[in-house]
Amino acid sequence: MNKLIITIGLFLSFGIYSDEPLNRGTTDGAFTTLMLAAPDIDKYVDTLKSNTSAFSATGATDAGVCITRSGNEYAGQMMVWSAFPSVEAALVGSLKYDPQQAPASFAQLREPKYGVTWKAAKPWRLDPGYERVQRVNVPTDKLQDFVDAMTALEKAIIEAGHSDFFNGVFIPIGGGTHEAQTLMVRSATPDASSFGKLFDEYFDGEASWADEWLSLQAVGGTILSDNFEECEQTFSAN
Repeated sequence: MNKLIITIGLFLSFGIYSDEPLNRGTTDGAFTTLMLAAPDIDKYVDTLKSNTSAFSATGATDAGVCITRSGNEYAGQMMVWSAFPSVEAALVGSLKYDPQQAPASFAQLREPKYGVTWKAAKPWRLDPGYERVQRVNVPTDKLQDFVDAMTALEKAIIEAGHSDFFNGVFIPIGGGTHEAQTLMVRSATPDASSFGKLFDEYFDGEASWADEWLSLQAVGGTILSDNFEECEQTFSAN
């Protein structure tokens, strides 16, 4: 049986839980993302901000963009994300807007790559910032251990004084070959400076959270990609 089927089966049947000590997010709802290339990213983002009809049409509660700042696979790499109250709402919403049939004002500004729906396996808060994004292949029998280790690392980093840091772990649904057999891990801080301080702390041997980091590595898994993204919210239904 395909590893992805096993992973999602475990998630749906038994539940991936997280002992979230700080109650700083939720696993409720779902996200969709549209990966794309934009020759003029600033112009495209400005257009999204001035015309939110597509987000309203899909029933998204919130939406925004993430611009790839490091580890780009192609020029103009970015994504548009939308938040929904459930996986059902996300899947239904994706049928209400076809990116290939977008108005000319949008179509000429970007080239769609692919879309995917995501379900959080660990509590996540909607607070876009400067985010390290990794695609990770985790052994199926280690999925819960991985989520627990990510939660422990987050707690240790927060207790070390980085109160705005948080981790997310997301399971892909319908991502084609692009996202098969992977988890998306997002580690977020408010800005690049905050993230840089974490790296300096670790490389200077001053990270009190180093043991939690090593415990995460011991769980196993293979990193397939590693990027930095700058994210922001551009739409809210409220």
